[in-house]
Formats: sequence, structure tokens, C-alpha cells
Amino acid sequence: MPAAAARFPVTLGLEEEIFVLYGDEVQGFRASTASFSGLARLLWRDWRGNVGGTASNFRRGPAARRELMSSVEISTPVQAHPGTLLASALSRRAELARALPGGLMVPLGLLPGSDDYHTAGLHVHVGVPRERLAAVYGNIARFLPVLTHASASSPWWQGAEAGPLSRPVHSFALGPLTADPLARFQDLIVTRRLGTIELRVLDPIWEPDRLHAVLNAVYALAQLPQRLPWSRARYNALRGTYASGPNADIRALAHELQGISGFDPAWLEHTVSARVLESWQQAGEAYTLASLDGAYRTGHWGPVGTPHARPARWRGAAGFAAYYVPKLPYMAKKVRAEHHAAWEGEALVIDEVE
Repeated sequence: MPAAAARFPVTLGLEEEIFVLYGDEVQGFRASTASFSGLARLLWRDWRGNVGGTASNFRRGPAARRELMSSVEISTPVQAHPGTLLASALSRRAELARALPGGLMVPLGLLPGSDDYHTAGLHVHVGVPRERLAAVYGNIARFLPVLTHASASSPWWQGAEAGPLSRPVHSFALGPLTADPLARFQDLIVTRRLGTIELRVLDPIWEPDRLHAVLNAVYALAQLPQRLPWSRARYNALRGTYASGPNADIRALAHELQGISGFDPAWLEHTVSARVLESWQQAGEAYTLASLDGAYRTGHWGPVGTPHARPARWRGAAGFAAYYVPKLPYMAKKVRAEHHAAWEGEALVIDEVE
């Protein structure tokens, strides 16, 4: 089913995090600050588009001593339709792939050895008029467990299999919904900096068709004129399925969402988490990571021969100087806005609907 015809003004944007890994099965696969070299190429090719359109994350605590780098991020310009947002996301992936011809691009929510700071996610921003915030937030919250299960790509926790969505369960930056939609570290928020509704809980989605299905569903929910029943307690209870897989309640919601947006409930039954585990067990770590790299770069599962030898240390230092240092003023301003910007106008209250 195509995206719903526009009834209300809606804008969409996407932020996508992935790991870029170097090494082999003997040395181990690790992220590297050498990835900054590719981000620097993007930055200096188009400062205005990439000072805010790219980002990077670091590991924390003892793990940072052996592996400082975590995920890298690209984001799209604002779009008005899920089809153009998908096209923009794929274009941004191609730009990143050209800037980083080496290193395995791995679109997973967690790696087998991840901790709660070493994660990657997909964030979808939905812009609506202020008077529509409560309705759209609640409608998305009702079906957020369905969309999250469809995105599942984090099947491990600290070296062991741990359910399809270990990242939402363990990440420091996520959590149950609270009465304050502006509180940052929860699964669905209203952003202080942009005033958008942000779906923070989704795992990375490399498959274009799966991503399109999720974006279509979000857009259709943003266009619904009526407010559907929802509650924080209900969402937080269903959140418990992230560690085990979809249950009858999740599947019932998926069929309801199908009637609204055309979303195929089969996306819940055939996940990237399951595919990655099967590949890892049958073909091994190196083949699976190379296949994920090919999937992200081309949209089709399978290795494409990307070189991924460990880079020289000087490349990390050079990339840091060319990318991270020039962005520091922008990043400081962004962090202040994200965490401390005052909400203008009336206090934001999003009531539940019985």
C-alpha cells in the first residue's frame, strides 16, 4: 500500500548509525578512529550539509582503552514523504561508502562484544504542527513495539545470544516511556532542539524494502486524524518482548497497523537478527560481517570485497584533526540545545487515551 495521502503537514528525517570495522578473525574486528578520514572527506566536500549531517560516537570506560571508536552516523535532509526520505537515505549511504572505501560497514544494533555504550541505532524524526504533537506521539507510541520488532538487528549481549533486540534492552540512551516526553533517554521523545517527535529505539535497518515499510507506517500514523488508544504502561509492558520476540499482542498490533498503512506483519517474523545469527553459525564471523558490509553498500546481502585491514595509527590521528576538531564548536552548541534548550510556549503535556 502506498503512503497515505497528505491530510496534515508532516516532515520526516532520518539519522542512521553503523559500525565501521577493521581487522580479521585472528586479530579481531574493531572500530577505528581511522573512520574519521572518511567523515572528514564528507565534511570538507560539503561543510554546510555535513557539519550537522554526520556524527561519531566514542566508547566509554575501560573498553575505550582498547577500542576508542564506536559508531558513525549520517543523517538526511528534511523530507516531506517516506519515498523521498528512503531515496535520500540510500543516497547518503552511497556518499558514506564512497568516502570510506575501506572498512566493513556493519548495520547492527550491537556487536557480540558490545556494552551499553557501544551501540548503533536508527532515529526517525517526525515534524508536525504543535497542536498535532499529542495525537501523533500517542499514535506512534501505540505501534512502536511493532516497528521496533521489525527493525531487530541486535541479537547478542556481551558475547552471548540474548534475544532479537538486545540494544533497546541494554543501551544507556534508551528506556521506558516517562510522563516527560522531553526527557532524552527514552524510546520515544519530543526533541528540545527541533521540536520533532523522535523514534529513538529502532535498530539499524539495511534492507531498503524493510526501511520503506517502517517509514510508510510512521507517515501513515502521523496523518491519522483521530487519536488512537495508548498508554505508557501498555507500551512499557510490551517493551518486555524486546528480549524474547513478538508475542500475540504484538502480532495483533501488527495486523492493526497493516490496515492503517499496509505494513506487512511478516517483517516481524523474518528479522535481520535471525538472519545474522544463522549466517554467523553457518558461515562464520568474517563472512557475516562482509555480507553486512555488502548489504549496506549495495542493498543486497553478500560480500563485495571491501578491504578491511587494520589501518595505521597515524590515520586515526589525522582524521581526528581533520574532522572532529573543526566540529567541536558545532557539537558543543548541539549538545546544549538537545539537553538544556527551554521549551517555548505552554508546557508540553501528552495525555494518554483510554
